[in-house]
Amino acid sequence: MSKNSDREKSIFKKITALPYLLVFLALLMPLANVSCSVKDNSKPIAETTFYQIASGVDLDKALAEPALGQMHRMVKENPKTLDRFKMHIPNFPKMEPIHHLYGILGAILLAAIFAWLVPLASTVMGLLSMVSLWSLLMRLAHVGESLGIPLLKVEAGIGLYCASFLILIGTAMNIATMVRPAVAARRARKKKKTK
Repeated sequence: MSKNSDREKSIFKKITALPYLLVFLALLMPLANVSCSVKDNSKPIAETTFYQIASGVDLDKALAEPALGQMHRMVKENPKTLDRFKMHIPNFPKMEPIHHLYGILGAILLAAIFAWLVPLASTVMGLLSMVSLWSLLMRLAHVGESLGIPLLKVEAGIGLYCASFLILIGTAMNIATMVRPAVAARRARKKKKTK
């Protein structure tokens, strides 16, 4: 029985890494959506993935019509608008790359590796990655507000929700891995007492 139990624990520990590895696929989906808050249920005017944000989003390519045309018209009609944009995005229309985001990918990979070795470290790395991803969204929303275009709304995309959900699944599995031995030991002690 103990051999089967140890084998089950080993298999479960290996499976625990799977949600963290699936996060990489989730990050291929849109991480953030930019929409116009004037229209209810309007389609996003831009959908950016983790990798686009990390390498620098080109607004000329990321924005869809009619938003792209409106941006060009604003810059053409009012040169001061371009100055304001360049205050926050120096290489406008290309946003600055955020290279340290690749550190989040490293943290997620470490969370997957630690799931096999140290579940507590895996849990910490996974949760830190999730907090960093949501902090990124808040930072993007702040850039949108500071541009002085209150109608633009930055929201979490499906990729961010999927990544967070997978990280939470991995966290729950890690907690189960840590708690299960303690529960098994307690049951064993109870059995000894009853005997």
